[in-house]
Amino acid sequence: MSKNKIAFNDIESGVMQDITRKFIDNHVIYNQSYLVSELISKEVISLEDHINYYKSDKAIKYDFGVSTDEEIQEIRDNGEDVQEIFEYWLCSDWFISRMKEQDEPILETDLGTWWGRTCTGQAIYLDYDVQELAYQYSYDERLYKKDVA
Repeated sequence: MSKNKIAFNDIESGVMQDITRKFIDNHVIYNQSYLVSELISKEVISLEDHINYYKSDKAIKYDFGVSTDEEIQEIRDNGEDVQEIFEYWLCSDWFISRMKEQDEPILETDLGTWWGRTCTGQAIYLDYDVQELAYQYSYDERLYKKDVA
């Protein structure tokens, strides 16, 4: 008997949310938005310490529906390429590395490293990028269909 992974978009949303919730329990540790805000306001750390603070060309093309280098540059010139960060989370090193790969903003300082979450008002397990990560790395049985060999 072999198992094949169900396509991400074919997984029932409640199941994906449950898998993601369990998945991030080991990786997303604590909201430290207030601490980071205070450190930035007191100039102990700087916004320049961010990685992926500015959107990638790929993200700009997707978010703004543009395709040419000139259009991308115009968006950059207008300062519309900054990723707006609403929350800062202390996370596992593994999770931080995966978020970097997904072009998520990361604040990396001598005092600590935080994931800069670019949405707010909902549970993290509802974030699309986090669900994709859970799908990619989770081995939960509910992600697989069983085929009779």
